[in-house]
Amino acid sequence: MPFSQNLRRLRLARFLSQAELARQSGLHTLTISRLEAARARPSARTVRALASSLAVAPGELAAPEEVARVDKRAFH
Repeated sequence: MPFSQNLRRLRLARFLSQAELARQSGLHTLTISRLEAARARPSARTVRALASSLAVAPGELAAPEEVARVDKRAFH
C-alpha cells in the first residue's frame, strides 16, 4: 500500500484528525494533508515522528523508496 494511503488508514484507525496527528507528531496540519494527498514525500525524520505517534514501526508506515532523500550538498 502506498505511503499516502497507509498514513490515512492508520490515522483513521486510531480515530485521529489530521490536526490531532500533526499536533502529536510535531508536524504542521498542512504537511499531513499534503502527505495523505501524495503531493509530498516524507523525510526519514517525518516518517519516524508519524510512526511514533501512530505506535507503529517506521517500516510499517513507509517503504525506503518512498522516503525523500536529502541532498546534503545543498547545505554546504
